[in-house]
Amino acid sequence: MIKPGDIVYRLKKGGFIHSKPVAIKDSVGLVIREIKEKGTVPQYHVQFDKETPKWFYQHDLRKVGGERKKDD
Repeated sequence: MIKPGDIVYRLKKGGFIHSKPVAIKDSVGLVIREIKEKGTVPQYHVQFDKETPKWFYQHDLRKVGGERKKDD
């Protein structure tokens, strides 16, 4: 579960190459605020790199940590 103060990756979705969401790991963001209301998808105010903070839905972000390296 994502909460304010967490570090997150942005997810890149769909397209011809990626059929599943893939984390964009070259930029990380800090979660500043969250909005949770009954019956809605949680939204998070996130600042990536040195950009102006923007709002993202929960399914557009992935929390940093716990990733396992794939064996080739």
